[in-house]
Amino acid sequence: MATTTSSGNAKLVRSLGADEVVDYKEQAFEQVLRGYDVVLGTTRGDTIKKAGGILKPGGKIVSLVGPLDKAFAQARGMNVFFAFLFGLMSRSIIRRARKNDVTYSFLFVRPDGAQLGKIAELLESGQIKPVIYRVFAFEQAREGLEYLGRGRAKGKVVVKIK
Repeated sequence: MATTTSSGNAKLVRSLGADEVVDYKEQAFEQVLRGYDVVLGTTRGDTIKKAGGILKPGGKIVSLVGPLDKAFAQARGMNVFFAFLFGLMSRSIIRRARKNDVTYSFLFVRPDGAQLGKIAELLESGQIKPVIYRVFAFEQAREGLEYLGRGRAKGKVVVKIK
């Protein structure tokens, strides 16, 4: 597994299981990484456009931040207008993916009781180890949101209710 981060976070992401770490301030990931099966895109910008080049033929680009695709509209029972619109929005990235013999899809995350139950089991067993960077008391919720908005957290920011 590979990821990009700044050099200051390299130790943290290695402790979470990254085999290869690319310092995005020093190197372009698309020039360093090759032969991966899946890219999970969690940031906006050109990252998804560049991702196809690091995948094996038949690889998959899965984005959590867009653009939405036609399959997203169809899976949610949206009308043909939205399927057409989302198809237009994702056309460029889908074409680029096809040129690299990979596929692109948008993953819409939604609450699901069964999935949340499975995640709870994984947390309890220690198979998922969340990185909690900072905890705020409920009375400090505004401060916590402001802190989160700065984009500097190296893990989850928690507002404690009780």
